[in-house]
Amino acid sequence: MKNLIKLVLLIFVLSSCASVKVEKLISNSPKPKNCNLEVFNNESEVKRKFEVVCLLNSKTGNSIWNKRTAEAAIENAKNKACACGADAIVITSSGRKKLKFYSYRRGVASMKGVKYL
Repeated sequence: MKNLIKLVLLIFVLSSCASVKVEKLISNSPKPKNCNLEVFNNESEVKRKFEVVCLLNSKTGNSIWNKRTAEAAIENAKNKACACGADAIVITSSGRKKLKFYSYRRGVASMKGVKYL
């Protein structure tokens, strides 16, 4: 019985991890962690010329200890955008996704990392 409880707890902990997937489109010098990034809701808000350097897909953890909002998913992606050399991120979609196997939701966001020209 103890082993079953440990297994269930391990599965719960492992399934609650946040993640950010990155697709680099252009190789750039990375910026330091926690670099200052501007955040835009769409490309028309960006008033400077830019190029897209990476695509980011972020999701929050889904446990009760995680902040499960779109804003948290965006925040989780900022360091990865800095690693791409981005000056800003443009949100292409965001929201909350319901998980099929239990009722918790997790925050999700898709973004473009952009570098000013």
